[in-house]
Amino acid sequence: MARIDNTIFSFSCQQFRSEEINIFDERRTVRFTSNQTAGDIVCPFCYGSVMGHGQKTVKLKDVPLVPGEPVVFEVRLHRYMCRKCRRTFLENNPLRAPNLNLTRRCVLWIYIMLRMKVSTSVIAEFLGLSWNTVRKVEQIRMEDILTIHEQQRLKNDYRPFYLAVDEFAIRKGHRYATSVMDLVTGDVLWVGKGRSIKDFEAFFDAFANTDYLLQVKAVAMDMNASYYSLVKKHLPNASIVYDRYHVQAQFGRDVLGQVRLDEAREHQRKAKELSKQIPEKSKEFDPDLKQKISHEKHLYNKVKKARWIVLMNKDNLSSAKEEALNEILEAHTNLAICYSMKEEMIRLFELRDSAEAKKGWEKWFDAAIHSPVPSLAKFGRQKLKRLDGLVAHASHPINTGKLEGFNNKIKVAKRNAYGYRNLSYFFAYIKYLSIPRKIT
Repeated sequence: MARIDNTIFSFSCQQFRSEEINIFDERRTVRFTSNQTAGDIVCPFCYGSVMGHGQKTVKLKDVPLVPGEPVVFEVRLHRYMCRKCRRTFLENNPLRAPNLNLTRRCVLWIYIMLRMKVSTSVIAEFLGLSWNTVRKVEQIRMEDILTIHEQQRLKNDYRPFYLAVDEFAIRKGHRYATSVMDLVTGDVLWVGKGRSIKDFEAFFDAFANTDYLLQVKAVAMDMNASYYSLVKKHLPNASIVYDRYHVQAQFGRDVLGQVRLDEAREHQRKAKELSKQIPEKSKEFDPDLKQKISHEKHLYNKVKKARWIVLMNKDNLSSAKEEALNEILEAHTNLAICYSMKEEMIRLFELRDSAEAKKGWEKWFDAAIHSPVPSLAKFGRQKLKRLDGLVAHASHPINTGKLEGFNNKIKVAKRNAYGYRNLSYFFAYIKYLSIPRKIT
């Protein structure tokens, strides 16, 4: 039976011919020699005649004959010198993939297996390559696809109108990165490490010499000061829209949540004070006092567990929950004030008339600042300077919801890969995930 050890190969590729084949225990080597002569080519710089100027051997890994045992192509290339300009150059190697010590066929195999969703470690083991080599090929493929996608957008003269900016965690320890998404197409235009002014400046540097961002009408963001200042600096004609989710979430946490807990603690304090009125060794005491203690504990538990019915949209509450909510609000004035302010905030975000929205928000902040509830008054003072970004939502009803949803996809990618050591690959992968599947 024929074995791989005694099989003889003889083949040629363009100007190369197979000269010698060595088969070792773990490696198979095929040596190629070029048949090209100095008379077959001209100088690529001045088109003059050339002469031989030595040789160079290049080693390329090819698809293995046996899984896990790589085949190495040793290609002897001619080096030439121009008789006219005296510059030297190496003859073209059609076997080699650009910027890699792999054959084009090997790279094609990697591309095919990646499209079949084969893992990087399995591809590396099957082809007898290192894990880093396969990962480099994968990154080159993604960057090529992203380049083609970007060129297609520029060819169609597309310019983004609405952008969203947000941050996401890249690892534990408050390590963040910033991403910018086109809200119309869903493409991630830029990803960069950090979330400071200096870090976000790199986004505008990437498009500094182009007109790509000139038609941007509005940018959705959270209330990060670094994002605000840079967008105002580089896109003075674009409106800044503060994300509705972030504003309402912060109000629910810092105002509604704080007031609800304060009310619950007040009931707990009253129950403890009433309990102190009971004699230590007395088994009998006033039943009215017992009823008051029980009532305060009941209210404590009721208010403490009312987090979601207070935060939920009133239209989404069932009749039982709505009744429980009304009972809580009737018994707690401060919580009722904050809840009515939340409902008014929701109404203001639904407005589409800028003048009406501005008037409404000014009244809202005036009521909040002069409110007897300390946490509500503090929230009003802090957010009053964000008035323009809240009013802009009426003219440009956009938010960072699409980008927030894409951040979940980033989290899944991190979890599946158990984290990424190479941030350049990670950022390229994020942009790759955002483009339509039919392109990839």
